[in-house]
Amino acid sequence: MSLRLQHALETLYGLERRRDKHDLEGVTALLSALGDPHRAFRSVHVAGTNGKGTVCAFVERVLREAGWRTGLFTSPHLVDFRERIRVNGRWADEDWLERMIDRIASLPEGRDRTFFEACTALAFAYFAEQGVEIAVVEVGLGGRLDCTNVITPEVSVITSIGFDHTEILGDTLEAIAGEKAGIIKPGVPVVTGVGGPAGRVIEERARVLGSPMLPAGPAIMTEVRRDCDGPTFSAPGPLTRSDGSPIPGLVGHWLTGPWGERLEPSEVPSFLGVNQNLALGVLAALVERGITIPWTAVRRGFAETRWPGRFERSPGDPRLFWDGAHNVSGMMQLHRRWRGARPAAIVLAVSSDKDLAGMLEVLHWDFATARIFAARTRSERSLAPAEVATQSRSAGFEAVACHDVASALRAALSFSAEAPVLLTGSLFAVGEAMEVFGGAPGEML
Repeated sequence: MSLRLQHALETLYGLERRRDKHDLEGVTALLSALGDPHRAFRSVHVAGTNGKGTVCAFVERVLREAGWRTGLFTSPHLVDFRERIRVNGRWADEDWLERMIDRIASLPEGRDRTFFEACTALAFAYFAEQGVEIAVVEVGLGGRLDCTNVITPEVSVITSIGFDHTEILGDTLEAIAGEKAGIIKPGVPVVTGVGGPAGRVIEERARVLGSPMLPAGPAIMTEVRRDCDGPTFSAPGPLTRSDGSPIPGLVGHWLTGPWGERLEPSEVPSFLGVNQNLALGVLAALVERGITIPWTAVRRGFAETRWPGRFERSPGDPRLFWDGAHNVSGMMQLHRRWRGARPAAIVLAVSSDKDLAGMLEVLHWDFATARIFAARTRSERSLAPAEVATQSRSAGFEAVACHDVASALRAALSFSAEAPVLLTGSLFAVGEAMEVFGGAPGEML
């Protein structure tokens, strides 16, 4: 990345916490000044507490395999800002980003915009200029007032509901579901894997707007129950088409779809987990909306999809695994993936606004014997390592505080000898680990 682009992005980052007001007025005005680029392409809109990026990656990869010119807008990035904005899998052009950041800064409508408003405008403008046919757009935070919520998609997706950003979205699952259901548009199909009371909130919103519901299964984690030793599950029901007819779903490890075919287990990347049926539901809905997706594209797309930073082995040290789980729901999914395995050490870095006590409780279910090496990322929101270590000890772990992610990883790997080490708690931490051990997303996904 050029020094000039780095300086421009540093100016953008300075806007991140400038305003506490959450609305769509600013981004709408900015996009209008840029010619309303978000109206130039079709889209898929993906919200949810966890699983958004995975579903986005899978849907985009299959669409690309089907011959569509795709856009992909996700957040946060792991190592390079340009990861957030991709066309046909490739990063946004560096020179174009420099020019467009300058242009946004010169517009009256560009003044006092937040970091994510500027990012959203950059992505949509780039997609329009590059002739994108279908963009897969990940919600940044919540849904109803997220600045991506200016699009009218072909399909709206709500992957899961859990406790995160409660200071903004509410402190009950129903309230959080209401905010995320704010992406639902009149008559636009909704694919969701959410069950229970939160699922009923989404269903009611869809009913009011006349939006067909396409629930996906087979099961999702909905809450941490304090009176049991593991996660609880909710099965929302079978996957159906808009007319109510069934679409074959996940049965064991066999994934099928309206194409009348099936994927072998070896063709389903392990990180997809419970999100694989959600992605298939989205693709089925797109087919019904007239978007051609042959079965061969589904097969190849599943096989080729990669979403870095989610339960991966480090290419620099086979003992090191990392996962960007950063809330209780994410830790529960991580817990399921590690069933039967025991890391000797856990490098833990979290943001100050996260439920660290709840995350530690889930980690303690199976990993009570692991030593925690507390670290902090370069993010201004990162919780001090001493506080992470203190809370870890209160949760029953042995814990030591380290200065940063790199030093914590070195200490953990030295401590663990040949046993595995897990890095978790923050995608920012995963990105910093990738800078040291490799594995960063390339310019082509």
